Amino acid sequence: MKISHAARFATVTFLIAALYTGWQMWPGLYLVNELSLRQSWMLDHALQWTLGCWLWLLSLFSWMVLLITLMWSYLPAHRVSGMLQSGLMIIAAVLAIAGITVWMNVLPAAFAQATSLQADLATGPAPIVDALALALLGSGCLMGGATTAWIAYDLIRQRHLSVTWLLLPLTSGFCLIFASFFQFNLYLLLTSLLCWLTWCIWLSIQRDLPSPFPTWPEA
Repeated sequence: MKISHAARFATVTFLIAALYTGWQMWPGLYLVNELSLRQSWMLDHALQWTLGCWLWLLSLFSWMVLLITLMWSYLPAHRVSGMLQSGLMIIAAVLAIAGITVWMNVLPAAFAQATSLQADLATGPAPIVDALALALLGSGCLMGGATTAWIAYDLIRQRHLSVTWLLLPLTSGFCLIFASFFQFNLYLLLTSLLCWLTWCIWLSIQRDLPSPFPTWPEA
C-alpha cells in the first residue's frame, strides 16, 4: 500500500470517529457524566454506542496500517529496534482493542443488570467495568504513544521526510503517553489527535514523497 493511501485511510477513519464521538457518544463517556446519566443514555442509545466503538476499532487498524507502511518504506529492515517496534505496536493494539471491547459489550450489560435489579450503581459492576476498560485503554495508549513517538524519531534520523512535519507524530505520541498517566486528560488527547490528523492530512496530499533509496551517481 502507498503511504498516501494509508494516510488517507487514517485521516478518514480518525476524523469520522472523532466527529461521531463528539456528536453521538459524548454523554456515555467516562469523566463526562455521572453513572446515572451515562446509564440512562446508554440504555436508550446502545446502537450508537456500539457503532462508535467499532469506528475507533477501525481507526486503530488504520493507525497500524500507516505506521507499518512507513516502517516498510523508510526504515531499514532486519533491525532489532524494528522488531521491537512491531511487537510494541501489536501489544498496544491488543490492549486497546480489549479496552474498547469491554466498554462496547460489558458496560451496557452492567448498566442493564443494575437497572433490572434496581441496584445502586456505585456498588454495582459498572465502576469495575469502567476501571478494567480504562486500565486496558491506558496501557494501550501508553504503548501506542511510545510506538508512534519511537517510529517518528527513527524517521527523523533517516532524514527522508520533512523533519518539521515529523514533529507532529512525535508530539502526538508524547501527548498520548502523558494522557495515559493523567486519567485521559482531555486537552492532551485532543492535542494528540490534532497532531496525528494534521500529519495524516499532510501525508495524504503529497503527490511524490522522497525516495527511501539514495540516487546512485552516474559513472
